[in-house]
Amino acid sequence: MNKRRKITETIIESLELPQDLFEGMPNILLTGNRKLYISNHRGILAYEKDEIIILAKAVQIKVQGEELVIESYSKDELVIRGYISFVGME
Repeated sequence: MNKRRKITETIIESLELPQDLFEGMPNILLTGNRKLYISNHRGILAYEKDEIIILAKAVQIKVQGEELVIESYSKDELVIRGYISFVGME
């Protein structure tokens, strides 16, 4: 392990920060079954009104439901609104 990585890990552990955010893994927050927030994404792979597939660092996030729309999209965060019935990672 290189010195820079070791220093970063020491800082993360001492501040008790979530390590997955520093490793680029997605952060997913589902509010009820109506709104889904995804940060640390890398883009949209597929977009239909009943299924949206989002690319993240090491996984694809599959969102299924009805009347799905992308409410907002930026390089930092993606918000999906609709009747969400399934969220999974492949």
